[in-house]
Amino acid sequence: MLRILETLSDPGDPGKANEDAFGHVKGQAGDHLWVIDGATDVADGPLIGTETGAHWLAQRASALFAGMAARHGDDLRGHVREVLEALERDFERERLRVPNGRHEWPSAAMMLLHVGGGWVRAANFADCGLVLLEDGAAQAQIFGAQHNSREARAVSRTAELIRALAPGEAPFSNAAVMDYLRAARRRQNSKDGYWILGVDAEAAAHVRLAGFPFSRPVTGLVFSDGFGSLVFDYHRYEPADFVRRAVAEGLSPLLGEIRKIEREEDPGCLLWPRFKRHDDATAILFRAEP
Repeated sequence: MLRILETLSDPGDPGKANEDAFGHVKGQAGDHLWVIDGATDVADGPLIGTETGAHWLAQRASALFAGMAARHGDDLRGHVREVLEALERDFERERLRVPNGRHEWPSAAMMLLHVGGGWVRAANFADCGLVLLEDGAAQAQIFGAQHNSREARAVSRTAELIRALAPGEAPFSNAAVMDYLRAARRRQNSKDGYWILGVDAEAAAHVRLAGFPFSRPVTGLVFSDGFGSLVFDYHRYEPADFVRRAVAEGLSPLLGEIRKIEREEDPGCLLWPRFKRHDDATAILFRAEP
């Protein structure tokens, strides 16, 4: 049995669309829940949706995961495949123009769970994460975020680009930053690059899968990297304590810690190199019993 204890989704910029999405649905053979984190657009101009491509993808994918959950159960690769096929068709039908290259394709990180039969099964793209703590356990199990810590070279290059900005210059208005991001994004869903939730159904063959059997009740957090940053970037908690704190005090105090670090400790984005001071932050806190 799955219980959703709390959910939270906070935009990094209240004046802009939240490019995260989340959802959960109950089923006869188990329940599904997911978090999706749309990658900030680096397109050459408007391509799809009324907000951003990242917002379009996250919201559309979330609706598709909900609508298709019942017929897939714990077959998460099949679930992901059908969603990607639908996204590919919808993108072709709804786009405003032909993309100028892969860098314009909307993409997103994702964590999708099926909980039932004494198992938590997970499917993951990129840096959305899962922290799972079984009752009585000293340490948590982790999936997703730990496999996607940014390479030292990428962190170093991000810091160089941030330091090179003129006073007051927005990173996404800087040519060198955009060249760097577009070059990285062109590698999406390719054998020499990385696999991601997006508009290419071939990625389903490369989604990461994991299964966690449990015989005692478990408590878990599923989150976008903007929320997981408190553990995996800022290192304020061990994963198990992250879950315990969420249960004891709720998700909002944890979000407050994240925003305080971003606002007061590193407003220049150099201690923890990043192109946005505040990222969208989303989390689902849940409890499951065998």
